[in-house]
Amino acid sequence: MRDDYRKIIIRRVIHQGQADPAGEPLNTSPASRWAFYLMLIPAVIVVVVLGAFFFSIVLALFAVTAAGVGARLWWLRRKFRQSMAASAEQDNGMIEDAEIIEIREDDKKNHRHD
Repeated sequence: MRDDYRKIIIRRVIHQGQADPAGEPLNTSPASRWAFYLMLIPAVIVVVVLGAFFFSIVLALFAVTAAGVGARLWWLRRKFRQSMAASAEQDNGMIEDAEIIEIREDDKKNHRHD
């Protein structure tokens, strides 16, 4: 049984040094390298534009969510202040429940002597 598929072969790369599967060095001309770079430029531009597009969508969703939460908190604070003002107006400094305690003159004298 051969373990060739498990071997890791490391070759030294010299100059243009990529090798094809047969082991012969590949000759890449500068024109083919420039053609590759020229084809890579539109792909990079498309990726950057799509990235900016999706980032703007996420940013807009975040802004809408933050505005909704802010509006909800403002509404709740407004309602709370209105209810506090209404309860303050109802009180109006008047006592609703009171207990009247009578103290007789006889009881006052007894408490002072004790």
